[in-house]
Amino acid sequence: MRMPGSSRDAALHNQLYRYAEDLQQMVERHGELEAHCQTLQKSCARLTESREELDEVMRRSHDIHLITDITGCILQSNPAAAALTSSHMLQGSALPDWILPSHHEAFNGLRLNAIDGRVAPDQGQELYLRRAARNASPLIALAEVLAVRQENEVRFLHWILRDVTHLRETEFETQISSMVFKSAAEGVMITDVEGEVLAVNPAFTQITGYSAEEIIGRTPRILNSGIQDAAFYAAFWRSLRANGSWQGELYNRKKSGEIYPEWLTVSAARDGAGRILSYIAVFSDLSNLLREEKRLAHLAHFDTLTGLPNRLLFQERLAQMLGLSRRSGVPFTLIFIDLDKFKPINDTHGHATGDQVLKEAARRLAKAVREVDTVARLGGDEFVIIAPGLAGEGDIGDFCRKLLAALMQSMRVSENELTIGGSFGCAEYPRHGEDEATLLQHADVAMYRAKAAGGNTHVIYDGDVVTLVAPAGTA
Repeated sequence: MRMPGSSRDAALHNQLYRYAEDLQQMVERHGELEAHCQTLQKSCARLTESREELDEVMRRSHDIHLITDITGCILQSNPAAAALTSSHMLQGSALPDWILPSHHEAFNGLRLNAIDGRVAPDQGQELYLRRAARNASPLIALAEVLAVRQENEVRFLHWILRDVTHLRETEFETQISSMVFKSAAEGVMITDVEGEVLAVNPAFTQITGYSAEEIIGRTPRILNSGIQDAAFYAAFWRSLRANGSWQGELYNRKKSGEIYPEWLTVSAARDGAGRILSYIAVFSDLSNLLREEKRLAHLAHFDTLTGLPNRLLFQERLAQMLGLSRRSGVPFTLIFIDLDKFKPINDTHGHATGDQVLKEAARRLAKAVREVDTVARLGGDEFVIIAPGLAGEGDIGDFCRKLLAALMQSMRVSENELTIGGSFGCAEYPRHGEDEATLLQHADVAMYRAKAAGGNTHVIYDGDVVTLVAPAGTA
């Protein structure tokens, strides 16, 4: 027999029991949610802390950090990006616009690899970026890019650009210096502060004959020629220590024993604190230069065809002779010579034959005079002789007849038997003039008188009247 109301009470009891179970589950779920929430809060705090640390790293980093969208539009930059331009100019600009056109392909390769999640073999490759400053050199950067993803979708690109401009410029300068060191025509020798040789270039070996192996570890004294004395080297070191450099000409000795002149420049190489690290000596062998100077001096003072002194050297020697004669009172004679029969030979047989005749005439005149005499060619077929101590009509006549006899001997040139002669005009110092112009004028007048007399003779100037001497070989 069922108690009244028992079914309802049982149902209520069951319902309350279920409510209690639900409440317990809710309490347990709340605890789980609270624990999860605390975990999320901790994670959020850690993320916030990490983001702040990342922002701080980016802010303090010497590398350029840029956050862009997937197209390359710049959204954020760090202070190091000021190497390109100000942050407000970068904000919203396109990163490709800051990259030189020649590096756009490399930039796109980096960008697409990051978006596609591929392992990029070209990470860390160089990009050249322009700077906003006018005439500024490009910024050279080693570039890396990281993709920032959310739900497997790329939201941003994080670019890290390491400025290696100075490094590349230093490497370039080092390469250039190495190339110059190896290819320079001048010899280069580097020593330590004690003078021990550290390095030499190929030109050093070519000039001195010493290989690098033979000279490195030794001192430059191995090149000493003995020509410069101890006082010279003492002054050299005083200048080097006081000024950090020395420049001048000296003589050194090659491995072969040959002594050669060189132009030497020595400079001290210092570190950032000003301490001397080494000395760099650069030198040129002056042997060829001196030979060339002598050659040019010879060309300037000697006739290229005959090898005799030319007009310039004749004038110098005439001035010297006048000075000497004025001081000593010793006379001399100036003799102008114009070759006879030369023009017909030159016109008939040609200039090549004429040149050979001039050379032979010059040789004969030079051979016939004394060692103290000067024979010069003024041009064409005109020669002149300065004869120190020659004076008086008798001595002058004997001298001229000897020269005429040498000139008049037949000569064989290009299968032709040829004969020439000469018209001689003589002026004696101081009897016929006491200065260059007067002597030259009077010797020239006398020569034309000899030519007018038929040639093959000499005429001695004597005022308006000249002494005419019979042609050589006549009674």
